[in-house]
Amino acid sequence: MPMNYLHTRAKQIKTMILEMAQGNFNYHIPRTAENNETEAIAELLNMLAQELRVSYNPFVFNAPADSIFNVSHYLFLIDPHNNILSTNFDLDAGITLVDQNFVTVLTGASQKTFKKRLKQLLKKPHPSVACRLELRAPNGLFIPLECTLFKLRFNAVAGNFLVVASRIQSLNPLLKEENPLKKEYPVRKLEALKSTQDIHNIQKVEAYLRGHPEDRIASLKALGLRFGLNEYKLKKGFKELYQTSVFKFQMQQRLHKAKHLIKVTTEPLSDIASQTGFKSYVHFGQAFKKEYGMAPSQYRKKYQ
Repeated sequence: MPMNYLHTRAKQIKTMILEMAQGNFNYHIPRTAENNETEAIAELLNMLAQELRVSYNPFVFNAPADSIFNVSHYLFLIDPHNNILSTNFDLDAGITLVDQNFVTVLTGASQKTFKKRLKQLLKKPHPSVACRLELRAPNGLFIPLECTLFKLRFNAVAGNFLVVASRIQSLNPLLKEENPLKKEYPVRKLEALKSTQDIHNIQKVEAYLRGHPEDRIASLKALGLRFGLNEYKLKKGFKELYQTSVFKFQMQQRLHKAKHLIKVTTEPLSDIASQTGFKSYVHFGQAFKKEYGMAPSQYRKKYQ
């Protein structure tokens, strides 16, 4: 096995681990055609980063209220030959891309995606198409970007294309202490949730409560056992991840469902109260007014 291959892979794996240690799960190690233990380690790191990235992605799961997300936006103005005429990506990445061919800074798979989407854009009556692209970073890793490609029609830039790219980075409790945002936005430390599986189990509880808010919770212990959690981990872990208690979250979901039913149906309010898990209409009315500032009957008159 060539020594330069091992040196390159070891450097990429080290860089990936250091990035993940700082709470940055937005890179991944490029794969090769080799079939060995080094490639297996690279793939495992990529899978772990993917799991952690999804766990803190606000577009996949409900993010805690105090979570911090850094969304960077980049613009690439490219000519009909895909040469980069102007970009603000240089400022953030510390590299110069102007006058380079946009295709060459993409990964192999993204090059195919970009060319395919560009063809679609030229054929479509609409001026834009969306796609996910990956750029090659100077450290040898890949940067995933959510992109929209625009076909420019104004006289001064007609024939050129604009790529609007967004990069979502989650600043989560795993960030190291020297995070510059710490003073303004204190980073929450996870105490009850010790593993990715714990986080996934809490997310399953959240999804269950969101989908079945009317179900009665016999006890936190019983609910926890259903999702592989003890009572302490469910109670503390749910609060850590969603910044509210299990019961408060369930109440919010019940009221949200009730509000929707009041607005889109003509069912009696007492029936809606029962359908959403309230023991009595009186209890329902009090909770609804406290949350929305008006009685259920007033809400129906206002929106129907």
